[in-house]
Amino acid sequence: MHNLNVEALKATAELATNDPTAVVQQVKLGGEWQTAEGSPQFRTEIPLPSGKTVTFEADFPPAMGGTGSAPNPLAYCFWGGIACYAMTFAQEAALHGVEIRSLRARVEASVDMSRALGVSDRPPVEQINWSLEVDSEATADQLAELKQRSDDGCPGAWCIRNPVALETEVVAA
Repeated sequence: MHNLNVEALKATAELATNDPTAVVQQVKLGGEWQTAEGSPQFRTEIPLPSGKTVTFEADFPPAMGGTGSAPNPLAYCFWGGIACYAMTFAQEAALHGVEIRSLRARVEASVDMSRALGVSDRPPVEQINWSLEVDSEATADQLAELKQRSDDGCPGAWCIRNPVALETEVVAA
């Protein structure tokens, strides 16, 4: 339904019910700082389930010392969050038999870079706004229910709303 394999999704949910460890995905990504003048500052290859890879590059805007030749790191974070939320919404709709003709997503936030520059203790982001525009025959009540299910089930929303332990390390090469 609307580009989602509902049968595969149901089979995976059943698998998770019987063995919760079977649906735990390990994420291990890396990247390299690029020292060549004018190139995007950070680059990585993201593996796909097919075995292929996609190149991601990030670069600070000029005011932050980069060239602006690639999206800044936060653009990926914000895009990943709204992508996760929109995809969760589409998944919930399919699982509940609600056809979607189109789904557009938007994220908005105000980013204060003064903390990254070491000139303040202000939070870099105080609020993130996610908005979905859904074209569907669904009623307002159905859309509200799908929104609530997405709010509750989206991993991206959960990570933003809940503290996640972060451990950092720096080792000499």
